[in-house]
Amino acid sequence: MKQTPFLPSRGAAGFTLVEVLVALAVLGGALFVLINAHYTALHLHLMTQESVDERMLLESTVARAEMGVCQDELSGSGDFGPRYPGFSWSYEAAPTGDTEHPLLADTRFFRVTVTLTRPDAEAKTLEFLTFVNEETKSVRVGAP
Repeated sequence: MKQTPFLPSRGAAGFTLVEVLVALAVLGGALFVLINAHYTALHLHLMTQESVDERMLLESTVARAEMGVCQDELSGSGDFGPRYPGFSWSYEAAPTGDTEHPLLADTRFFRVTVTLTRPDAEAKTLEFLTFVNEETKSVRVGAP
């Protein structure tokens, strides 16, 4: 009888070592791409959150400046307390424009510069115009 080397039959089940290694390599590559995308999205989220916080603090400073100008305080500064350590704000207002127009006789205009300083000493500045007239004074006096 003639002996033949053992050959797997066509019905044998299972994977070869090469097939398993290729499958693991593909899985590893896919996991690498997914994890990289996750960390990129997380980083973008944190950057966006910082930008939103800075914008909110800057708008808060604008409101403080408008109220200060309404109360004839042309400069001010401070911080945002323990919730935002290292952040500080300041504003400077200067009278601008002339009020020779009869409809604007009781109106004073101001150019205001507000500054938000971050903990790393980077500052963001915003300039705007505001005004004070008899109506704003009545609101100021009527406030508690």
